[in-house]
Amino acid sequence: MIPRGAAPWRGWLESWQRRRAAAPGGTFTVTHRTLYILPTAAGASYALTLFVLWLLAINYSLSLGHALVFWLAAVAVVAIPATAATLRGVTIGVGEPGAAFAGAILRWPVTLRSEVARFRPLELTAPSSHACALLTPSTGSVRAFLEQQAEQRGLQRLGRLVVATRHPFGWFRAWTVLWPAATAWVYPRPEPEAPPWPATASLSDGTNAPSPAALPGEEDFTDLRPWTAGEPLRRVVWKIVARGGPRMLTKRESPGGGIVLLRWSDTVEAGETEARLSRLCAWVLAAHRQGMAFGVELPDGLIPPDRGEVHLHAVLRRLALFPPEAA
Repeated sequence: MIPRGAAPWRGWLESWQRRRAAAPGGTFTVTHRTLYILPTAAGASYALTLFVLWLLAINYSLSLGHALVFWLAAVAVVAIPATAATLRGVTIGVGEPGAAFAGAILRWPVTLRSEVARFRPLELTAPSSHACALLTPSTGSVRAFLEQQAEQRGLQRLGRLVVATRHPFGWFRAWTVLWPAATAWVYPRPEPEAPPWPATASLSDGTNAPSPAALPGEEDFTDLRPWTAGEPLRRVVWKIVARGGPRMLTKRESPGGGIVLLRWSDTVEAGETEARLSRLCAWVLAAHRQGMAFGVELPDGLIPPDRGEVHLHAVLRRLALFPPEAA
């Protein structure tokens, strides 16, 4: 992302780099077309030292001084392709981190792989993140993690990723630039001390009547397990026993019951849009922990009640992408 007010040539340079770095499949291999190299501060100091030595050799007519300067200059010239070879041929792949809530840390996994056995110390730099990785002849691949602060809800990208090296002498810096397509979900930050949802949120079959799952003696059973001594016999599946089953099985009670519909209109006291989303997020997590079927009624639509991890993440993603203008 080019900052506002930057020079026009910066936008042209980033567009040019994006075109050269485009790679389908989510992986990127460094080639001579996508590799850049410039002298470092140490390299500039080295060149200045050689220039001073050359002037002294000319001033005092020192043949050995000329030989020394040219020999050291030849070493610097050889260091250019050596530094480029450290980075050339490295395959870079950026994975997707797990979902996080706003304010938490996203850990982007970056896999570096090389088919050629070579000592490759590499630096990885992304917005507000830095990491180091080391490829050795004995390890063909290595994984590093870039940590970023998840500041805002929604879909977040890693941003401009720079992989660089100064090996072997530190006189030159070779680097490559890419923009990974991987994304991460950032959910709204749950309200730390959210009040309980209103009593009118408890539903059954779309009405405000108490849920049948909450009535005594009408538990919601989901699976079977072996019967143990001391348990009520009414839970035994006698049909299996009558059919000659090898052992007595009982019904396991579900972790919770009931249906709750969490409404946007019930969060008016929270304040602004982000605070209301935080309260809804806290209610959703609480309902999931209690094993309840929960739905969410938003100004832009209704999410029907359901249970499970898949439904939980579907609701949280809907909250993460909630447009402020819909409020």
